[in-house]
Amino acid sequence: MVSSSPPRTGSLFAGIRAALPALIPSERRVAEVCLLRSDDVVEWSAAQLAAAADVSAATVVRACQSMGFRGFQQLRVAFAREAGAFARDAEAAGADAGKEAGAPGGGRRSLREPRAGDPPELIVDTVFQAAATVLADALAGLDRAQLGTAVDLIIGARRLLLVGNGGSSPVAQDAALRFLTAGRAVEAPADALVQQLAANGLSAGDVCLLVTGSGVNDLTIRVAEIARGRGASVVAITSYAGGPLPALADALLVVGSPHWPLGSDTIGSRVPSLLLITALQQAVMLRGEDVPGASLARQFEQQRELLDSMIVSPDRADRAAPAP
Repeated sequence: MVSSSPPRTGSLFAGIRAALPALIPSERRVAEVCLLRSDDVVEWSAAQLAAAADVSAATVVRACQSMGFRGFQQLRVAFAREAGAFARDAEAAGADAGKEAGAPGGGRRSLREPRAGDPPELIVDTVFQAAATVLADALAGLDRAQLGTAVDLIIGARRLLLVGNGGSSPVAQDAALRFLTAGRAVEAPADALVQQLAANGLSAGDVCLLVTGSGVNDLTIRVAEIARGRGASVVAITSYAGGPLPALADALLVVGSPHWPLGSDTIGSRVPSLLLITALQQAVMLRGEDVPGASLARQFEQQRELLDSMIVSPDRADRAAPAP
């Protein structure tokens, strides 16, 4: 899959990681060598990269094009710029220009995993550092032209079905809450069978919003197929640019960083997905300001009044308590 433009400087590694699932095995070997030996790629010829990946020079060119570059020379320049940007940032921070151990090719500092015996404060620092690094690169795979399409579909939807399974289920439930606060009636069944039944009841003018970090969850893909077959539009949020979703989605939103360490997709996929959903909810709500009689400030005030009526504050609890 050739993207419209190569990954921006500062997001090169995340962009290549997001493209991995869409590459054929020989092209994927080229991409993996680029991630592991990025400093060498800057100095190599196409033939040397081909030798390191055990492929032909022609495969190197095809791999570069599949990752969104015109060819090997543009890829090499992108890695050189990435290394230069990282070195400048490190110098400004008084660091050692990214020479810490474990960096992928030395071009970008890799994160240390928590280890047995680490004190809790070091583990906390490690996890939060991972989150900061992921978020810095989280938009590398996002086609921004798809955002307007997604917002338009959600605003125009007669019915909005939200679906997530496995680790993506909490993200879908959070999305349902957020769109409810934006004044949208939503359905977000947690049971996989009920999801499919709900999708079967969709039709043209309805929207099914899917959240799948892996992009290949069988239950979620099945819902997408059913919704699509009924004429509904599909908006998909994932961390992978490949797999079956691109053929099923009217708007494909790729955020996050797959293949991240720490043994969980919480940092690499769920946190970026939650932030994207927050942005979509805000876009939908703010677009409502253009509708006569729809006031964002009034909606917030109504929500606040409702929450205040549901939450018992300490003062109210004291007043409601019977006298001794």
